[in-house]
Amino acid sequence: MTSSQISVLIVEDELIVAHSLQARLERHGYRVIALARSGDDAIAAVSRSRPDLILMDIRIAGDIDGIAVAERIRAEHDVPVIFLTAYSDDETLARAKITEPFGYIIKPFETRELINNIEIAVYRKRITDQLAASEARFRGLFENAVIGLILSGPDDEVIDTNRAMLGMVGSQARKAPEPAPIDPRIREIARIEPSAKPVEHAITTATGERRILEITSARIPKGPTSDALTARFVQDVTELRRYQRELEERQRGLRTLFLNEESIREQERTRLSRDLHDVLGQMLTALKMDLHWLGSHTTDDATATGAKEMIGQVDEMIVFTKKVCSQLRDNVLDVFGFEVALDEHLSQFQTRTGISVDRRYDCSSHGLARDVEVSLLRIIQESLTNVTRHAHATTVTVECGRTTTGVVWRVRDDGVGFDPASSRPAGSLGLIGMNERAAAWGGRVTIVSAPGNGTAVEVEVPCLERGE
Repeated sequence: MTSSQISVLIVEDELIVAHSLQARLERHGYRVIALARSGDDAIAAVSRSRPDLILMDIRIAGDIDGIAVAERIRAEHDVPVIFLTAYSDDETLARAKITEPFGYIIKPFETRELINNIEIAVYRKRITDQLAASEARFRGLFENAVIGLILSGPDDEVIDTNRAMLGMVGSQARKAPEPAPIDPRIREIARIEPSAKPVEHAITTATGERRILEITSARIPKGPTSDALTARFVQDVTELRRYQRELEERQRGLRTLFLNEESIREQERTRLSRDLHDVLGQMLTALKMDLHWLGSHTTDDATATGAKEMIGQVDEMIVFTKKVCSQLRDNVLDVFGFEVALDEHLSQFQTRTGISVDRRYDCSSHGLARDVEVSLLRIIQESLTNVTRHAHATTVTVECGRTTTGVVWRVRDDGVGFDPASSRPAGSLGLIGMNERAAAWGGRVTIVSAPGNGTAVEVEVPCLERGE
């Protein structure tokens, strides 16, 4: 703001002095909007024109002096005042300080002294207004933030808090800028060790509700005129935690249902395998024996030849039945254990697909429960099925490693791979099944792949003792 833009009100009951002041100011480019002799005239002029600055004599005409006028103007209009007076006694100075003047010049004074005081007062007022606007913005953000905020000092004394925080603890909300009542629950939160990582804290509100709060903290460094502060950001996560518990319970229920379904499916496979083996297998064996008898007791060459051909067909049916029984129920797993069953499946996979299998595992001490072994074998089988369908691989590596709590199995191919972030692999229903099988036992399935770099399916399961 240039001097020509600064408007000044002169409050002086001696007209000669007032006009002299006006002339000096106008020579330096200031704009004098009015000359006032009394307090009433000064207040009216401020209300009418709102100057940028007031030069105020203390002893003026009327019932109230310049100090009382300055106090009223500061309260109602917030216009900066510089006192121009011949009085410098302690009592007058003490009264003048209360009005927070922007200057106090003792008469007589030099023009340069006056101009310097005006420039400093105008600059100070501009900075004060900017600070006030900044503080108002901060206060608005602070008060209207949807999360709770607590500012505390070096000894964890609460300096300020906002309405959201008061609402969380059940305190009476107050209007800004009223000071916040320090609720004991807020003091309790302010004593929690500051941490940039979220910390959960349970409280009982003033209305008796149990709430879970998530608190993060930030240090505000010490300034030139202020102590170091701690800002705590508080969110009420009670409902979120309730939803998470409900989701976890539902997931546990679904996994239990999946396990029951899987158990029923395995039992049904076992029953079908047994029925095929015991009933159909015996019937085919009996049919084969009858055909042998027929072929050996007939004198008709055509009948003997037909019986021999039928015996060959029955043999094929018996082999096929055994294959179906093996697929329905892995008898090798039941009799010889996981490693032998896996070896046999990998050998069949290599023979059937022509894809080379690199085996890197030793199952002698993996300590998995039998039901976990069944799920793990099914996951590996599904992984190999996906390799056959989609990978265009030449080699598959199956390996096993230990963790502190369980084992990790990995089926890795050298095929075309894919981008897990941008696409889901075909057969994703199989992937869902793999995840469910692992999750049912507290495990997880991870897919690692990239275009041109093959795919690895990692299955991590805990070492549950048999019978758990």
